[in-house]
Amino acid sequence: MSSPADVVRQFCALMQQRDAEALRPLLADGAVYQNVGMPAVSGPDAIVENMAAQFSMFPDAYAFEIINLASEGSVVLTERLDYIQAPNGSKPAIPVMGAFVVSDDGKITRWTDYFDLNLIVKLLQGEDISTLVPATA
Repeated sequence: MSSPADVVRQFCALMQQRDAEALRPLLADGAVYQNVGMPAVSGPDAIVENMAAQFSMFPDAYAFEIINLASEGSVVLTERLDYIQAPNGSKPAIPVMGAFVVSDDGKITRWTDYFDLNLIVKLLQGEDISTLVPATA
């Protein structure tokens, strides 16, 4: 069986496919997903529907790049750069901290992302956010 860290790495890699259904096998029946500051969604159907809506908002780019990953027991923390497409066609990085809880059967039971919503607003308004994203090296 895959370790919790491996499950999260697989999940993040699947995000690049922008196929919400591809995420379903990694979600537990009672899984909860939340971007902090926004309402949580519960269950694979709701999470898949939410992700499909996000993918449709950004049809030409959506990727998770893991910068750092820490795992302790069933909890996996990720420092990521999430790439989405700006109105001008660029694909800037949004820094995101993610917390995942993975059950013993290798399913994600909780996924919580923490990020600066102002960066998304600025991005969607066409602003250059490149100087606002921390360096990764």
